Amino acid sequence: MPSESFQRLHFFEKIAPYYDFLIDLLTLGAYARFLRKAIEVLAPEPGESILDLCSGTGRVASWIAQRVGESGKVVGMDIAKNMVEIAKSRYKNFKSLTFLKQDVTEPWADHPLFNGIFISFSLHELPEKDWRGVLEQSYLALTEGGRMVIADFNPQLSGRRRSLLQIFFRIFESTNLSFLSFEQGRILNEVGFKRIQTFPVLSSLFQITLARKTDSFTPSR
Repeated sequence: MPSESFQRLHFFEKIAPYYDFLIDLLTLGAYARFLRKAIEVLAPEPGESILDLCSGTGRVASWIAQRVGESGKVVGMDIAKNMVEIAKSRYKNFKSLTFLKQDVTEPWADHPLFNGIFISFSLHELPEKDWRGVLEQSYLALTEGGRMVIADFNPQLSGRRRSLLQIFFRIFESTNLSFLSFEQGRILNEVGFKRIQTFPVLSSLFQITLARKTDSFTPSR
């Protein structure tokens, strides 16, 4: 019997051509607005090199590419072959944009260093055992002074809002329920990130996190 992670990957492979349309329809455009807000927090500048982890169909990567211009570089990584192929086809005219089929839970930090790393609504989808490793690789893949933006569910809510997210996760994200206990800020700090800021969205159900690599540091476990 296929594992649940395989089934989810298969699901994303199947809906890849319709993913952006469906999610915009289901959220009445709120999802795209949230992502654009997260890009504003990342604040890509002309000439910068940016990595979009779990880049899906490449829409966010294309928005970032518009900000960095042809003198910059944007790399999108995703494990889903169909997502990557659609991204390559849709944005083939973006000279600064590259898409790679890559499992981000496997080693990838040997790429040239990036000024910024972006990941949206994907960290919670990864296996719990890989959360720290992905953040650690991200730290190592950044230039000094680089930054990472994580746009996702708020993993440390309490009270009624936590209960609301728990209900949502039990229905739609049952295998990822432990994300709601993930001490994201502490782990970011442990792997080396400094100046960690959080920006709550929609009554704090969602959160944009900005973490900076500001000085030399050896990640510890």
